[in-house]
Amino acid sequence: MKKLSLWAQKLSLILGGIMAGVFMGELALHLGGIKGIEKPSDLASFASYTLDDPAGWSLKPGASFEWQGEGDRSLIRANKDGLRDREHTKEKPPKTFRIAVLGDSFAESLQVPMENTFWWKMRKQLNKQCTALGDRKVEVINFGVQGYGTDQELITLRHKVWQYSPDLVLLAFLPGNDIINNSKKLEFSQRKPFFVYNNGELVLDDSGLNISQRQHNYLEFSSVDYLPTWLVNHSRILRLVRQIDLNNKKRLVETIDRKRSGHNFQEPIDPVWKEAWQVTEGLITLMNREVKTQKADFMILIVSSGVQVNPEPMMRQSYVKRFRIKDLYYPNQRIKALGDRLNITTLDTVPRLREYAEKNKTCVHGFPNAMRCDGHWNSQGHEQVAQLMAQNLCDRFKAEGKNSTNNNALVKQK
Repeated sequence: MKKLSLWAQKLSLILGGIMAGVFMGELALHLGGIKGIEKPSDLASFASYTLDDPAGWSLKPGASFEWQGEGDRSLIRANKDGLRDREHTKEKPPKTFRIAVLGDSFAESLQVPMENTFWWKMRKQLNKQCTALGDRKVEVINFGVQGYGTDQELITLRHKVWQYSPDLVLLAFLPGNDIINNSKKLEFSQRKPFFVYNNGELVLDDSGLNISQRQHNYLEFSSVDYLPTWLVNHSRILRLVRQIDLNNKKRLVETIDRKRSGHNFQEPIDPVWKEAWQVTEGLITLMNREVKTQKADFMILIVSSGVQVNPEPMMRQSYVKRFRIKDLYYPNQRIKALGDRLNITTLDTVPRLREYAEKNKTCVHGFPNAMRCDGHWNSQGHEQVAQLMAQNLCDRFKAEGKNSTNNNALVKQK
């Protein structure tokens, strides 16, 4: 009994020391004004996104939240079908030319209010200024979701887009990370479907969808988050540990991204990057084939990367020198060449945005609360892309009108 009593005393002293240490630590952090990062009540802030989607994730139908990340603070709303867009009927209205936009965060465009996105402005400009439409109206439906690769956009095409009977499918392709997103060996997040080559054919590998939500949200989930939310949020020590853990994870990913960022703009020389490009081109080829089978048109919009359209030529040259890049526009040219081979209309945003940025000495990427001239398109960038797209499509409608007139004339002559 004496031994047991002695052990109890020692244990009490140890626990008392720990509690005193914790108290002093909490007091010191409080007096120092150090708060750390709170644990969100729902780690999927994800609260507005669902992982119950064949493409991996998507907005929840009817979700609504305030965007507080990179860019303009605004209210984000999803329609009843889980799209960052206004409501649309599945059945296409009469005398309507319907465009379906596929893409990643550049298409979802959480960084700007919906009224400032390129696809919203493109629609307004076409309906207001393009007389070649006649009595038709253009309707644009946005299927963009942040983090998507071309593989997930192909799945979205199959599972969602065809329900709306589009006349044109527009793929917003970002060379800056889509090649990485499409590679199971390069993509950081593994909780998503991939396509891999098997006996010369692209086949779906959706085994990654079985990965847990915590693994999927690796960068936002700390070991501390296994503890109750109320405990973490009331302890400055735990919140500080959470902040250090998450910052270390983000630094690790940023280091990896920096090492491979230059590869996005280089001709692949190692097997992994060669395979990534092969899969990417295969996905675009497959998407084009399926769109044409549905009697719709297919178009690729090549999305710029911030460095490609930086208003300072010296900044672009510095990046090229740093990563020993031969041609900063190699991926754009390669996608354009693929489009030419497959007879796909391909529109590159880089020339227009670079010219505008240099002429006006302004950034078309980036925001005051994020990276300067990098990251996503700001409102100026969206406006320029909207004008580029609207002009291209209006010219197309004019050409179709002329061809129709000529065909009618030939019929009358006969």
